[in-house]
Amino acid sequence: MIHRLWWACAWLGVFITLFVSLMPSPFNEGVAHTDKIVHLAGYGFLMFWWAQLIPQRRWRLAIAVVLFGILIEWLQGFTPNRQTDALDVLANSSGMLLGWLAARLSPNLPQRLGTLLAPRC
Repeated sequence: MIHRLWWACAWLGVFITLFVSLMPSPFNEGVAHTDKIVHLAGYGFLMFWWAQLIPQRRWRLAIAVVLFGILIEWLQGFTPNRQTDALDVLANSSGMLLGWLAARLSPNLPQRLGTLLAPRC
């Protein structure tokens, strides 16, 4: 049960990231680089979550997450209210690295949660 829920949340995270990245920016321009922190945290969380599901060959997952961030930045160039930003790609990639490290420090979290929540006989 936990494993299926974890997968569902992983895909939901991808769709939310795509949606939020292509809608008009919710950040006030008065605070410098607030969006970079959001990019860092968002992609870190995305990488961490997916890395729990795909423990083998995480370098492939890392490449996919970076390419996803690049694709979104490219797509933002086609929206009226957003623009492509190389610093966002850097923040996305940095977040991916942090998520990878966090996943290495806490492996198999869905399996652990499943074991904790399993009914005891």
